[in-house]
Parts: sequence; C-alpha cells; structure tokens
Amino acid sequence: MTSRPEIGVEIAVIGGGLVGAAVAYGLIKKGLGIVLLDEGDTAIRASRGNFGLVCAAGKGDKLENYAPWALQGVHVWAEFAKNLIAETGIDLELEQNGGFVFCAEPPALKERIEMMERLRRKSGLGFEVMKPAEIARLMPGVSSNVAGAIFCEIDGAANPLKLLRALHAAISATEGALRRDARAERIERTSGGYRITTPAGVVTSEKVVLAAGLGNLGLAKWLGVGLPIKPMRGQILVTERYEPILKAPSEHVRQTMDGTFLLGGSWEDVGYDTSTTFEVTRDIAARAVRYFPFLDKVRLVRTWSALRILAPDNAPIYDEIAPGAFLVTCHSGVSLAAIHAGKVAGWIADGALPDEAAPFALSRFESGLPEREIAYG
Repeated sequence: MTSRPEIGVEIAVIGGGLVGAAVAYGLIKKGLGIVLLDEGDTAIRASRGNFGLVCAAGKGDKLENYAPWALQGVHVWAEFAKNLIAETGIDLELEQNGGFVFCAEPPALKERIEMMERLRRKSGLGFEVMKPAEIARLMPGVSSNVAGAIFCEIDGAANPLKLLRALHAAISATEGALRRDARAERIERTSGGYRITTPAGVVTSEKVVLAAGLGNLGLAKWLGVGLPIKPMRGQILVTERYEPILKAPSEHVRQTMDGTFLLGGSWEDVGYDTSTTFEVTRDIAARAVRYFPFLDKVRLVRTWSALRILAPDNAPIYDEIAPGAFLVTCHSGVSLAAIHAGKVAGWIADGALPDEAAPFALSRFESGLPEREIAYG
C-alpha cells in the first residue's frame, strides 16, 4: 500500500468555497504558512447559486451584533476588491450603487420600514423609503403598482463566481497553498495540533479552520461538536441579455454587467435536494414581472438551485470549538468576504477570538433556538 504524502503547515483551512478561500487569502496576507483544502467541484458550492449581493440591509434583526458587523463588511469591500483585482487581474464586477428591497403591498412596506428602523438603531445603517416615482429614476421600468421600496445607498453586488476564481488565483500564487480534490476525511488531535487525512495526502497543522459550509456538520463531529446549521434551497433564474437598464440590484431582481437578469428570492427547507421546480420558477418569474412588467417579454435561458448554510438566527458562527480549531460558517459568503479576509483571518492568526466575536459563538444557542430570520444576500 502506497503511503500518502504528508505536509506540515501553521494553519490548515478546510473548505475551498467563498468563506474558506477568503479566510485563507487573509491568512496568507498576514504572512502565515497555510494550506487550503478544497474538495473540488463535487462540493456543495453555495457560490454557484449566490445572488452576488454585497449588502447590509436586512441583516441582524434577530442577533443585534450582526447588524453592525454586516455594515462593517460592506464598508471594507471596495478596498478588498481593489487589492484582489490588482493581484489577479480578475474583475470582480463590484458595483456599489445602492440596493433595493421592493414591497408589493403597504403592509409589507410598513413591516420592512419597522425592521430597517431597528437596524438603524443597532448599527447606524442609513436607508430611504421610496415611492414608485422615486424608484423609477434609478430603476426605469419599475411598476407603478408597487407600494414602495427601501433603498440602502451603501449596498451593491459583485460576481460570486469571479470572486471565488480570484481568491483561488491569489492563494495559488503561494506554491502549495491550494490543494484541490483534498476532501477532509478525518481530523485528529495531536500533541502539536491537528492531523487531517485527505485523498491528496496528510496535512499536519498547528491550527485548523473549519470553513466548509454544510460540510462543517461532519467535520465538527471529529472534534466532538454538534452544529445547529442546516441547508436552505434557493432557486435562480437567468434571462437572455438585455440593454443596460437597472442601475442597482434588489433582493429579487438584478441585472449583471453582461446584461442578463438574475431572478431569485426563494427559501425552501428541502434538505439537500438541489433540483429545480416548476412551481418556484413560476413564482419567481411572476414576482419579477410584477415589479418590472417589461420582463414579461424577456426570455428565460436557464434555472438552477443551490443550498444556503443557515444558523437558526441566520447570523454567522465564529468560534474556537477546540484548542486551535476555529469554526467559520455563514450564508453571506459574498457580503462578508472582505471582513472574513480581514478581521476574522486576524483573529485566527492571533490564536484567540476577541470580545467582538463573542456574540457569534455557538454558546448563543444553548438557551434555545430563536425563530429563524429570513434575510437576503
């Protein structure tokens, strides 16, 4: 039997999606010797179905500290993108022209305004309430029959697939830092840290980061820890190319830089089923046409789905679940990419989580699970 090759690093990051790649990138920037273990394209890639929103709106209504954290994450995105583009030459297609949340009926608008007021008190998040005539200045073609919309000037969008490609490219610039087809099959505690077995070989590390999305459920069990996360399916529709018309994204409709429209906003508790359904496709399309009637004449090209990674309060979980073993999980891999590469990577590099991270620890669920919050991005 051929023995597997073994390498030793300071920090092993498990999970090559947006969350793990952002953390690994940040650790490299801080001068750490790391390896990013990526399962490959057989992994459950949340980024393939990510709407690409870079937003703070709607985040943190159930967990107070998430609101200012999300706002920080959006504030540092432009500098993060600038540096990553300079290193890789890959355009992340970042646009921060604001973002909309449309409300079809007055009761929904009233409820959303109340939520946004709570978020303003928690984080200082600025927003405007717009009537259809005001919306039309930024979003030509919007229906005059919507009740109104919330507009957050700081919000925007990026291309999640190009973001992932750029992170992988930046990490690959350090020889041996990215290992593909390296699914973590076993994690063992050692006297010096951790031993991780993969099909590509064995990795020993002083610290380990669990950032594998839904894969963290199995990984954490090797360390004797159970996690309260679950999959939530989202379906996306994409149209043919159309002349540039929408200057800002919304949580249900956005126009990409190549002219296509992305339509989405479904939340389905169906386990690990990644199929698409006629009923949800119909509902997503109908809602988009209600907001923008001209879309009725635009052809759909394809549909697909992906799985979000959700905690019961929809906020991230950051914790040291064993000495030197850090858990990083969330569903907002795009919105939080910059702060994961910055502050969160810094915490892990320092080897301890500060008071700022305490509200995001697993211990917040010990007194019972809150009602699941639905927020977008």
